[in-house]
Amino acid sequence: MYDWLNEIPYTDWSRAYFSRRAKCDMLLSNICEVFNRQIVGARDKLIITCLEFIREYMTKRIVNVKKLQAKCMGPLTPHATEVFDEIKKQAAEMSVLMVVVNVKHKTCACRKWDLTGMPCKHAVAAIWDMSRNSIDAGIPEEWVDEVYWLSTWKKVYDNVIEPINGPEMWTPSECPTTLIPPKHHTQVGRPKKKRKKAFGENELEQEFDKGGKMTRKGTSIKCGKCGNMGHNVRSCKGQGGEQSTASQESHTATQGAPVYNLDE
Repeated sequence: MYDWLNEIPYTDWSRAYFSRRAKCDMLLSNICEVFNRQIVGARDKLIITCLEFIREYMTKRIVNVKKLQAKCMGPLTPHATEVFDEIKKQAAEMSVLMVVVNVKHKTCACRKWDLTGMPCKHAVAAIWDMSRNSIDAGIPEEWVDEVYWLSTWKKVYDNVIEPINGPEMWTPSECPTTLIPPKHHTQVGRPKKKRKKAFGENELEQEFDKGGKMTRKGTSIKCGKCGNMGHNVRSCKGQGGEQSTASQESHTATQGAPVYNLDE
């Protein structure tokens, strides 16, 4: 595991080397995966049908998001508000004793404010401490990066997908050549709908179980009774013969050896 991880650049897995450019703590491609799941029913269709399916899906999504935005209150998005409320609860239990936060540059020693753009519990405690000492710091939400603002979220969905005419209302082409679709050839076997995974993605998924924990696949088990590899104490039946006898003799010799008190 160490050798495998050491071959990957530190900027890809260590928070100490992460860039401050992306104000997000999401390290997964869940956004892309959700979109891929929604268009599964259109992947095996013709290109025009596939694009029409995506256009209809995006139109419905924009409408649903706008309905949700109309119900939102406060300066932050709903998810950002939920996350930041939990941060403020943790900050309320802290006391400011030493400087670990640079309010001017919006940085903290834990690097969470640097990487996510959202003040960590140390920063929130420092902001409250500034207000208690008659320093106009405002509310903690004002220090959150604009990527989490409700107004920014609304700007993303300002544009809408305009309706278009169907194929029966398209202007006929003036091209004298009639374009004929290619001959359809049915491939052998059932058509595949799942996307092609990137190199190494299957191996990475196999190392984790459904609960998100790493499996013990590929690890060597050593018996604590006989000292041999390949089994544990419960399944030990004296495997290894010579190694087991040698380990027992070594253990017996160790027990019979004299003990010296160096303090004397």
